[in-house]
Amino acid sequence: MNNELLELINQYMEKGDFIGEVSDDYIARAEKLLEVNFPPEYKEFVKKFGSGGICGVDVLGVEGADYASVVESTKRYRKLGLPKKYIVIENVDEFVYCLSTLNEYNVVRWGDISSKKELDRYTTFYEYLQDSFQEAIDN
Repeated sequence: MNNELLELINQYMEKGDFIGEVSDDYIARAEKLLEVNFPPEYKEFVKKFGSGGICGVDVLGVEGADYASVVESTKRYRKLGLPKKYIVIENVDEFVYCLSTLNEYNVVRWGDISSKKELDRYTTFYEYLQDSFQEAIDN
């Protein structure tokens, strides 16, 4: 994770914003349940922070041995037609941000359940984090 992003998190983080570190075993279990491999940037974030965010941005992740919000939300949206290559990383009510688990590892906005429309938003997970956190801070 780049220093600028870590500094931003450290500057605005409040107690309880993140679950905290989780083990590689818990991450592997979530990957197995979703039948995907998490992209390296996302896996690094989850290992360090578990799940959570700053200033109202709540990134889904792994909370422990028996629960992973990324698994629960991804499975729910897959039933609605979300392609298997995506994992849900943030629910913004009228749409969700999803991270591709394939080579490009881009972040898309998926929101219109009837049309199952995908809108490319960010080229990397860290770009998504940086922009989402900064926008929340600015607002």
